[in-house]
Amino acid sequence: MNAIDQSGGRKASTEELYARLVKRILVRASAAGVEKLPELGEWLRSQSWSVATLRLYRMALIWYLADVGQQGTRRQVGEVLGLEGAVRKRRLGGPGKRRKSEKGWDAVKAWLEKREVGKEVALWMEAAMLAGFRPVEWKGCQMETEKRRLWIPTAKARKDAAGNRVRGVGIEDEAGVVWRYLDYVSEADWQVVAQAMAVRDRLLRDKTAEEVLASYALWLRRGWDAVHGAKRPRITLYSGRHIFAGRLKKSGVDRRTLAAALGQISVRSSKVYGRAQHSKGLHPAKGLHPASGLQTGIVVPDILRNTVRGMDSVPDPGRFSPG
Repeated sequence: MNAIDQSGGRKASTEELYARLVKRILVRASAAGVEKLPELGEWLRSQSWSVATLRLYRMALIWYLADVGQQGTRRQVGEVLGLEGAVRKRRLGGPGKRRKSEKGWDAVKAWLEKREVGKEVALWMEAAMLAGFRPVEWKGCQMETEKRRLWIPTAKARKDAAGNRVRGVGIEDEAGVVWRYLDYVSEADWQVVAQAMAVRDRLLRDKTAEEVLASYALWLRRGWDAVHGAKRPRITLYSGRHIFAGRLKKSGVDRRTLAAALGQISVRSSKVYGRAQHSKGLHPAKGLHPASGLQTGIVVPDILRNTVRGMDSVPDPGRFSPG
């Protein structure tokens, strides 16, 4: 076939992904003796892939064959590459997979708290479940104790060539760091976060954040395997962020508030986070947050919430200096 062009009106990143997938599929299919489009459809349906993987490959092929190669309409190509009769394989949790709910966490926490280092790991996870920070964001978090406010440096924040923010929500400081913050209504929740930050400050005097997190990840894996054996997927450090999102979802917060709390620029990005049906919810607050009208243990500021895509207007949050 001809070289893969990039056309069809999609984002360049999507087309780049599709191009890589198409190349992978065609190499494998050619090795299996596939030469014609109907044969390609039969070969796809015979592969032992998850439904999600098969759908993604199908979308990539439709883009390549219909939009780029003009070998028929999208509907025609789609019918040939249909999913009916495909081998259905359930995606299993393996290396690289993470648990998105807190099912099984209490038993692992109990195991960890019987060990000295394990106590620190359990505390870190509990703080992550209350703050939703990524592991890479943990070392840069700052506290305003008098306000019970946690500032979190939003990782992966990015702007396009025109200076418009395309990834990561928050307030940009003079150094170009993008921050989001959470105000804690619950004193108990704040104390957990504050204790975790105090442990962090002590540990980072002698070790790098990467070394600490690598050790924590290992202990978390040991704890899971000791309690749950071969059950997968495991809880990982990143699971804390998913659990935070799941608790917010269960509390009923709207999608923009959830996205702002996670540091996501779009409400679509937050859809993949958390499992509300397996979450315990947050501690109830005495006051209602005016943005959501719901009782939660944290307050997500409107200045962040209003920058999430999907709002009618997107004001400039301005610049500031945390703390």
